[in-house]
Amino acid sequence: MSTELVVALSGLVASFLSGLLGIGGGIVLTPLLLYAPQLLGAGALPVKIVTGLTVVQAISGSVLGAQRHRAYGNVANRLVLTMGPPAALASLIGAFLSRDASDQLLLWIFAAFSFFGGILLVLPVQAQDAAARDVRANTPFAVALAIAIGAFGGVVGIGAIAFIVAALIYFLRVPPRVAIGSSLGIGMFGAVAAFIGKAATAQIDPGLALIVVASALVGSPIGAYVSVRTRTDALLRILAILVVIAGIRIALSAAGA
Repeated sequence: MSTELVVALSGLVASFLSGLLGIGGGIVLTPLLLYAPQLLGAGALPVKIVTGLTVVQAISGSVLGAQRHRAYGNVANRLVLTMGPPAALASLIGAFLSRDASDQLLLWIFAAFSFFGGILLVLPVQAQDAAARDVRANTPFAVALAIAIGAFGGVVGIGAIAFIVAALIYFLRVPPRVAIGSSLGIGMFGAVAAFIGKAATAQIDPGLALIVVASALVGSPIGAYVSVRTRTDALLRILAILVVIAGIRIALSAAGA
């Protein structure tokens, strides 16, 4: 199987999950692109190229998913505008710093955040009982969270949207369905900034990036359609499982297993 076909299929799966769970898709796309090409007889992709492609997927998946979730009334615009710009700045800095980081370090960072995010997603929490337009949050705390998560996303190249969902629900008490929709809008800012940093440091493959975008055009809207018809507790459990599985597999790679 060709590398291009593997990337297309991986992008389709990641984009569907992006719209379904309110994530950029990189939490799934990263392990798929690291291991699927070799398993299917295609050439292995360098880690830095993989992280570049996940940023591309995060942009395309989050834009399409956010548009659909906004149509369903599940995007808190005030929260997106509060957290998006600081996340973008931190993500840009993280992307530039990642150029000189070792592949092993990038994988360990990815794994550590995966385990932490998975735990937050399953912890019991009392969310606000409010519609998206009425959601309120402590602004300084929200900005601090955006900076921390944005920097992480810029380093490992996944936009960190899966972790924005966890932070919105656990720390800011945002209703889960609104957190899923809003996380795509917030993550879009950071993903664009991370893309600039990755592109400026030659970590983007243009041809493969176009394939990822095309896959997102199909998968993300379908995922969003299914998402609004699925119970939020089920969505969060699925997301937690995906995050932890990805973290385990990446940790094994970082350890040389």
